[in-house]
Amino acid sequence: MLDPILIDPEVFAAEKRRLQGELILNQLDERVWSHEYLADTQAKVSFTLQGGRDRLQRLFLELELKGDVPLICQRCVKPMPFRFDEASRIVLFADENSLDEAMLADDELEGMLLEKELDVRALLEDQILMALPFSPRHEDCGNVVLTEVNQDKPNPFAVLAGLKSSR
Repeated sequence: MLDPILIDPEVFAAEKRRLQGELILNQLDERVWSHEYLADTQAKVSFTLQGGRDRLQRLFLELELKGDVPLICQRCVKPMPFRFDEASRIVLFADENSLDEAMLADDELEGMLLEKELDVRALLEDQILMALPFSPRHEDCGNVVLTEVNQDKPNPFAVLAGLKSSR
């Protein structure tokens, strides 16, 4: 694992700084590279972190993640392509009351409390884990046996429905 990438989020956002980089999944925390759905821990993810102020003059960090990460299909258990193309804006708040108030007013808002130091790598790890699908699957695995098993079969309860209506 690499050293943390530490920033002061308040200064970073206020000065509209920008940070770009690329990470290999196996350089991240074990909770990322040991994820059960990853087919290749050598996959690269690029990121851009941009600071700024929104129209309400609140400080924010905008994070973009991009990369092609092969995942294990949960149907056929073979690798499948997965494209990371995530963007999120995290608004920074000085206290919990203002964070709670803003989150109640806007359920789409992503917010966090201001800290003196923020580990960008930990932020990236969290975003990667949240972006992974719950159960990755090919649209069509090309598995003939699986297709036969999943064919529409008559409903076994249809006979019961017929009995019920004849009374």
